[in-house]
Amino acid sequence: MKRHLLYLALIPLGLWGIFALPDVLAANPEGLWAWRKPLIILSGLLALWWMSAGIVLATRAPWLEKRFGGLDKLYRLHKNIGIGAGILVFAHWMIEWLPKNLAKAGLIVGPNRPRGPRGEPEMWIDLAKDVGEWAGYILLALVVVALVKRIPYRYFRWVHKAFGAVFIAGAFHGLILMPTTFWQSPLGWLTALVAAIGIVPALLSLSNRIGRQRQHRAAIVSISQHEGKLLEIVCRPAASWPGHQAGQFLFAHVGPRGEGAHPFTIASAWNAGDGTLTLVVKALGDFTAQMPDLIEVGQQITLEGPYGAFDFSAKIPVDRQSPAHSPLAGHQVWVAGGIGITPFLARLGQLASAPEANKPSADLFYCTPTSAQGDFPANLEALCQAAGVRLHRRLTDRQGPLTTQEVAATLQPGSTVWFCGPAGWGRALGEALQRNGLSRQAFHQEAFEFR
Repeated sequence: MKRHLLYLALIPLGLWGIFALPDVLAANPEGLWAWRKPLIILSGLLALWWMSAGIVLATRAPWLEKRFGGLDKLYRLHKNIGIGAGILVFAHWMIEWLPKNLAKAGLIVGPNRPRGPRGEPEMWIDLAKDVGEWAGYILLALVVVALVKRIPYRYFRWVHKAFGAVFIAGAFHGLILMPTTFWQSPLGWLTALVAAIGIVPALLSLSNRIGRQRQHRAAIVSISQHEGKLLEIVCRPAASWPGHQAGQFLFAHVGPRGEGAHPFTIASAWNAGDGTLTLVVKALGDFTAQMPDLIEVGQQITLEGPYGAFDFSAKIPVDRQSPAHSPLAGHQVWVAGGIGITPFLARLGQLASAPEANKPSADLFYCTPTSAQGDFPANLEALCQAAGVRLHRRLTDRQGPLTTQEVAATLQPGSTVWFCGPAGWGRALGEALQRNGLSRQAFHQEAFEFR
């Protein structure tokens, strides 16, 4: 991910350095005021590129998901690009606003340049300045709202959708105010192309068309409530549902229309003969706590997906030119925390019905605070036995947290580790195992955070 962010910064910066910086240096700039305008332009250029990249990633396009290793990782990159774009917009605004107002207040010396009479106002330039100023204010406010997790998801969703309109306004501002010299080089035309590429998904977002081709109707077959505020929902999707791999997730449109879709991991393997799938929801927020009152057996809902690449497979090099993708890439270690058991349930169900020769060697560590939470699912031991997976139950309130050494003790040459649970714990576990010799590519973490 860091590599993608670095490229996104270096490409427009390099283009500016090749095609714009020589003209800046030729003017022999000296002091703050001489560099102020070039830096305003540079920060605006970078912000436009970053905003366009972020909104393209929000399209949930299958080829993008495949390129970035799953929608969860793609959204994590999208989130970081959004934060970076907000910082760049703030820097762009400060470089323009702060020196000017400090000079007006007499705190710094103003620019030493003669001021002649102002010519006729240019309508498009003045409009672009006003639009850009208000778009910048709105964008900064939207970034703050998007990052404050206390704000309910339904408000976050509508705020997030407003980014499309803000991007279009920002693109108009940037292209109209771009120096005319930029249009005489690839810098201007590439920036215009980047803006045009971003405008397409912005319009798709504003018209609610993102993800529509992957939506499928479904009926709720059964609803069960378990200890630990867990809700188990069995759905029967329409024939258009393409099936799913163990470990994938979907977006479920449940409840009021304004609430929008929420992501849930699929907790069952796909069996076309049975034609149902299971979602397990934990009451972690306002909406999930209200779900038992919002749904009923027989209710029609909309599922969107499947998404994700947490699929328990690994790339095995058959030869140097053609890597193969196989679900039987040696021994696997699965680590689940609480509701993080859901992707492993789907994989267990898949392996339980598989021929004995196709069952990989695996160890499952399942950690819950109390035995009451650990009782879901009730048949976990039997499911693990049928799948040929060794189960290690951990009640952290009694036995303490799972240690890196305990996980490392089960590793074998060529093992891969699959983690789903609290994000901080996963990062710490991955870093500790890598210090103990596990390769970075062998550690897979479900990045299931969309805010």
